[in-house]
Amino acid sequence: SLLLATKGTNFADEWTPVRQPIRDKLASAARHFLGLPYRWGGMSERHGMDCSGLVKALFAKLNIELPRTSREQFHSGQNIAVENLRTGDLLFFSSNGVTPDHVGLFIGNNRFVHAEKKAGHVIITDLNHPWYVKHFLGARRIVESEEG
Repeated sequence: SLLLATKGTNFADEWTPVRQPIRDKLASAARHFLGLPYRWGGMSERHGMDCSGLVKALFAKLNIELPRTSREQFHSGQNIAVENLRTGDLLFFSSNGVTPDHVGLFIGNNRFVHAEKKAGHVIITDLNHPWYVKHFLGARRIVESEEG
């Protein structure tokens, strides 16, 4: 198709940047880590990360400081119900039902990004996956504001 403009029209002057909400920035940044190797205790974008290292690194990219481990991260922010999840919220899981030992970042559409030891890298998983349903411990909201 052909776009015709009258002489002297400059569309660039009419363009205004749209500010991307912090929540969307987190989800977008998380997708860039897909395929990064899982590495227990890792915090390296080159050599790999574990689940809590990934979450800490994602928030650090937006100058938001979080503790290093999933146990400590579980006490950050505000507790929220699953039905109130929003992009950028943290999801916590526990093998023993008591202590958080896995964390991921909710990205919408019932999916989350996380560094999974079994998969060996950063992946996206559906929240309805049986293991995650059974071991879900809670969700926390770190980012309240939609400003960004």
